[in-house]
Amino acid sequence: MKLYKENGEAKHPNIQVLPDADPAPSGYTEITDIVEANKYGSNAINPNTAGWRDKLCFRTKLKTMIYTKMGVAVPADVDDQAKWDLLTDEEKKIAADLFVIGKESFFLEVENDLRAWTLRAGEYRCWTMNCRRERAELCESILFMRMLNLGDSKQCLADLTQIARDTVITIDDVTDKVSDKVRVKSMVVQYVEGLEDEANDGVVAVRDWIQSTVGTPYENNGFMSLNYPFKGTHTKESVRDEMLAALDGTF
Repeated sequence: MKLYKENGEAKHPNIQVLPDADPAPSGYTEITDIVEANKYGSNAINPNTAGWRDKLCFRTKLKTMIYTKMGVAVPADVDDQAKWDLLTDEEKKIAADLFVIGKESFFLEVENDLRAWTLRAGEYRCWTMNCRRERAELCESILFMRMLNLGDSKQCLADLTQIARDTVITIDDVTDKVSDKVRVKSMVVQYVEGLEDEANDGVVAVRDWIQSTVGTPYENNGFMSLNYPFKGTHTKESVRDEMLAALDGTF
């Protein structure tokens, strides 16, 4: 998504958010500056704008701009002091406030108060979970609206809230024996807390169910393995894509 600011000297210019492929609107200039994007971008958040529907979309855009200026190519680059120093002081503050960097010394350079950062991390965690909760609810509403039979949609919604297992293997310090600790939560709760799929999180989760990911328990027992009828021109594939778009914030 691209941000555009209305030309002129208005104190509060109109902002438009459009897909990358769309032409620039007449009378507007694209915002490519990190500070300006941070200043105006949050005001453009709109639940009806695909790709800019919540604060996580806003953060994703800023993260991309910040990483581009830093020259981040691999995860380790985020902690590279030389790349961090490519940002201005104002840009560093934005990067820290959005928690797109993780090195403690970078946070302390912006504000030398670790307790304050710890409290702000709690606020960050809260709003990210709220965004993900709303995305999960949108995913559920897509199922409800697209399936032909109410009973089928209820069954799918029950599947979405089914229990998923997250096994943690530990080794006893005294006996050196391996023991399993099994944590169980519904897939929706896992998603809200940040777990999406086995490939990225090491835990079989909601995206695996939606896509019937090969090699997971949902390979033959997930959404793409079901044979329910849908309304109108909707298909299992189109509904899958809509649910994934909802979880991405691009619906």
